[in-house]
Amino acid sequence: MNATNIVMDVHQALNRQSGDELVRKLGCTRGASRAWVSPCAPRLVLVDYDPQQTDTQKILGTIVRQGFNARLVGM
Repeated sequence: MNATNIVMDVHQALNRQSGDELVRKLGCTRGASRAWVSPCAPRLVLVDYDPQQTDTQKILGTIVRQGFNARLVGM
């Protein structure tokens, strides 16, 4: 697998419960191999994914469907 990393800003600090739920949802996204909330900046979500199986727009869509006004801030 050729993993790519992205950083998404969800525009609000995630608490433990909302962060865990979002990471769980991202973990169910086809092609996403790992997701976690930054321990230093709890409004940032980091995702490792396989670009042959998914893309940033699908990952962003998963976050938006969870009620966050997110945007891609880095790769």
